[in-house]
Amino acid sequence: MNYKQLAFLLAFGTASLPAVTNVVYAEGEKPAATNPAPAADAVEEADDLKMFRFTTRMERLDFVKKAMALNAEQEKKFLEQYYRYDTELKLLNDERLAIIKNYADSFDKITDKEADKLVKRSLIFRKQRTALLEKYYGKVAKATTKVIAARFLQVEGVLQGASDVVIGASIPLMAK
Repeated sequence: MNYKQLAFLLAFGTASLPAVTNVVYAEGEKPAATNPAPAADAVEEADDLKMFRFTTRMERLDFVKKAMALNAEQEKKFLEQYYRYDTELKLLNDERLAIIKNYADSFDKITDKEADKLVKRSLIFRKQRTALLEKYYGKVAKATTKVIAARFLQVEGVLQGASDVVIGASIPLMAK
């Protein structure tokens, strides 16, 4: 697996146990030399990424349901908000993927200007993700209770933290 494929897949890995376990084996890999891929390979890579993201989101949903441990009525109200949150989070993660792709594309020849742009985009992504959590804390609290909303933030904090570690550990540092 080349560096770009690895970065794309790991960019959307979450804290589900299978994803974290699989990354341990990939952490030692070095970026492969990048050659232009034929169009068929690009389509296959895009399809693989879509399937990986879908599977990861389903595993994440299962984890959230189990961690929230709500009764049927509470779960129904919670999930109405969670599905909206997940849709908005996916859009944010699309931006994260674009940032990682830009980094992978310029990895061997990154300039100060490009590095600055990537950092600023990454910081904006983090601010937007925090704002999204704040927004849905209020929505979940209104639909259920503040205790359930607080638990939602705890669960998301664990998932996002683990995901950030997995992604960060898989992307090589910029050259000196």
